[in-house]
Amino acid sequence: MTRPTVFMYSGQGSQYFHMTRELYESHPRYRLWLEHCDDIAFPVLGKSVVETIFDQDRTRSDPFDSMADSNAALLCVEYSLTRVVQEMGYRPDALVGYSLGEITAAVVAEVFPLETGISFAVEFARTLADRTPPSAMLAILGTEELVRERAGLSEDCWVTGRNFDGNFVVSGRVAAVERLERSLGEAGIVCQRLPVNHGVHTELVDPVEAEVRGMLDTVAFAPPRIPIVSAASADRVAEVSADGIWAAVRSPVEFALTVEKLAAAAGDATFIDLGPSGTLATFVKYLLPPGSGSTQAHTINRFGQDLKSLREFQEQTAQLRA
Repeated sequence: MTRPTVFMYSGQGSQYFHMTRELYESHPRYRLWLEHCDDIAFPVLGKSVVETIFDQDRTRSDPFDSMADSNAALLCVEYSLTRVVQEMGYRPDALVGYSLGEITAAVVAEVFPLETGISFAVEFARTLADRTPPSAMLAILGTEELVRERAGLSEDCWVTGRNFDGNFVVSGRVAAVERLERSLGEAGIVCQRLPVNHGVHTELVDPVEAEVRGMLDTVAFAPPRIPIVSAASADRVAEVSADGIWAAVRSPVEFALTVEKLAAAAGDATFIDLGPSGTLATFVKYLLPPGSGSTQAHTINRFGQDLKSLREFQEQTAQLRA
């Protein structure tokens, strides 16, 4: 019996300039799909996603923090990687999205077209930029007790992502996140700012709820052709709705609980990361208990050598194409 296969899609924070550059330059099918996405995104974004991702004036280490640009870029990259992997013969039994990744999952499941997904991702980002305060996001290696111990410093900060035991994300107003970051740094706690400037998954986005729901009023949601599991609710999504999409961007991301429940329900499974950084595969590695028959794989990562990474992915998961 073939083990279940889960495709995973990361969200804001996993993007970087020049992601998939080698794949774009050397893999004709990936280039075809990314340019197809670019054609769709151009009239929405007002510029080329491809040119934005591969901006010659930017380095990989520069913050890719324009949310409208990075939302479109992430969706296009993840969709194109998915098409390449599907053409290799991989078929998902379930899809999991992390925050914005739930939009990618809905597109892949044919709940709504790619055009709708890109349009929503871009307009949502623009609405946040216009109507919500500047914010920051911080990934922390440690337990949530670190924040509770600093209650006075963590005001205007919220836990917005639980990735695995010892790794979580905090978001909040810029000054509050900066204070918390300094305090953690002085205590020798490893933390990293993520390239996210808006308060997704916090009450800071509540003023735009009505407008965001209005963007979805005219969307016709089809039943998912591939089962979707929401990392906001940690449950299977019977049908995608405006309520569910709002929860995906407003509620904390319960990735650890989502994977734990999936692994328990599906038995031995293969979790495939279709994001550009390979971070979700890393999270799953730490979530799977010792002796688990489940495994995880990433298609590409932040370190370049995309073709080598994709080849190693194929070798690692060869039995899935049988």
